Amino acid sequence: MLGAPAGHDRSMFRLAFLSVHIEDSPEARPLGAASVAAALLAAKRPESPHLAGKLEARLVEGFVSEDASALADRTLASDPDWIGLSAYSWNRARIAQVAALIRERAPGVVLFAGGPEATADPEGLLSAAPLDFLARGEGEGVVLSALELLAGGAPIDALAGIKGVALPGRASASCRAPALDLGLLPSPWLAGLIDPREGVLWELARGCPFHCAYCYEGKGEAGVRRFPRERIEAELDYFVRSGAEQVFVLDPTFDADRERARSILALIEKKAPGIAWKFELRAEFIDRDLARRFAALDSSVQIGLQSADPRVSALVGRKLDPRDFERRIGYLNAAGAVFGVDLIYGLPGDDFAGFAKSVDFALALQPNHLDVFPLSLLPGTELADRAEELGLVAEGEPPYILLSAPGFPPAGMERAAALAGACDVFYSRGRAVSWFLQASRPLKAKPHALLERFAAWMASRGLRRDDPGLDAKSIEGAQLAFLREEYDRRGMPDIYPALCDIVHFNAAWGRAIAEGESSEIELSYDPDEVLGPGALDLARFAQEARKSPGRYAVEPGPDGPRLKRAHRDRRGAGRGLGEIRQ
Repeated sequence: MLGAPAGHDRSMFRLAFLSVHIEDSPEARPLGAASVAAALLAAKRPESPHLAGKLEARLVEGFVSEDASALADRTLASDPDWIGLSAYSWNRARIAQVAALIRERAPGVVLFAGGPEATADPEGLLSAAPLDFLARGEGEGVVLSALELLAGGAPIDALAGIKGVALPGRASASCRAPALDLGLLPSPWLAGLIDPREGVLWELARGCPFHCAYCYEGKGEAGVRRFPRERIEAELDYFVRSGAEQVFVLDPTFDADRERARSILALIEKKAPGIAWKFELRAEFIDRDLARRFAALDSSVQIGLQSADPRVSALVGRKLDPRDFERRIGYLNAAGAVFGVDLIYGLPGDDFAGFAKSVDFALALQPNHLDVFPLSLLPGTELADRAEELGLVAEGEPPYILLSAPGFPPAGMERAAALAGACDVFYSRGRAVSWFLQASRPLKAKPHALLERFAAWMASRGLRRDDPGLDAKSIEGAQLAFLREEYDRRGMPDIYPALCDIVHFNAAWGRAIAEGESSEIELSYDPDEVLGPGALDLARFAQEARKSPGRYAVEPGPDGPRLKRAHRDRRGAGRGLGEIRQ
């Protein structure tokens, strides 16, 4: 097969890139495809005599929930000569279906794929989809080399000599593309290929200084390569000019080089303080100054703990000092920074009891959200390579979720999944960070035990974490109904009114911040008392505090939510709002 169909005048070549996202969100941006397209469009003579100035590139986007036929039709709409597919674990099956339909409807088109799945499992992907070739590793260089040959009329077999190209039947002999000089790559953002207003994935570096056994990031070229300061500043200026609202920083360990992190944070604070930011950090590099800088921005930082057991951490290539981890997370709390913590269940050497201790440890840190995932044996990772040796059994298809391990039989995985769901619904989506430990203390329940009971409570009522009707208000109702039963069961019903005030207030405050929603709430106590330090001991507060019932409105405001008291006339009817608090 040639690079262009028979009869093509080769005055222009048409390329379509299809990116199939897992869901519609500001993080679902076709950055990989756009980066390769930017490199192709920037091709110059004499290095690319057949392609330079002769390419039209089009980015096509869709979602895994969409029909494969519709995705194929949308990709073929521009009558492309070449089609590139971005292959990830979450879209691999859909990509294979789309490729089969494209091959059937346009047999003359050249089909290729790149991305993590193409790099990690070329033989499997080529067996699953009728592709002409794969680009393994960084795609900008290898795809440019491949399409330049095809544009000159070379057959597909001629691509075998390009490092990073994998061909059907010869994938095992292929290798990754060599690492590129990031200073020579054009920016897909500055090329205008993606609209920053819909969300930004900002790539600051490639590679990872660590080698976690469950992750593919560190298995490529050794070390970390960073994009030049000039490009970073130019992109940041472009984001501001374009009206970008959210930026997700793609740097596996943003704070690994603390001085560089400080410099970029200072740049952001100077140029783009109004944008919302998200970073991925390692706890061991956080210091007080970095914590203050994150808190000064509208930012959220995500920190991988994975397990609170140093022995389990060591088995997957991570070092953990629990006391040091706790101390450094304390810097974030002291500064008022927003942060989340990640955990993984099913890791080698772990079991449910150990995982439960990790949940307790993580929740004691009071993260704004706790994200809990099952272990996935991703192709090409150390754990996937050693699965038989370690006794790890996983799904054979994406997302390759672990089914069982020596410490996690199927029943243990199910139990851990239920606990993970309770963490998600009750703690994270229920915005319980400010009161969860306060509520569990009188019950003398460890956090994981209380959440396990909530998981059972949900199951008994037919509720699932993925129920479309389980919104913020529904979760608030579920939290209070469950806690009322817990306090009644322990013979402490007198504590419930104060706890109810705390939950109602924090839920309304959270909705005002996150959704810009106004709420009216009934409180049994004066807000200053129930939200003050005296209520930290709920049992004592319930004995000593005097009730002061009232109706309040919580409203969004330009400088944060506002609390207003509703006055009542002698007949109990509302007469207006006053006592504004912020």
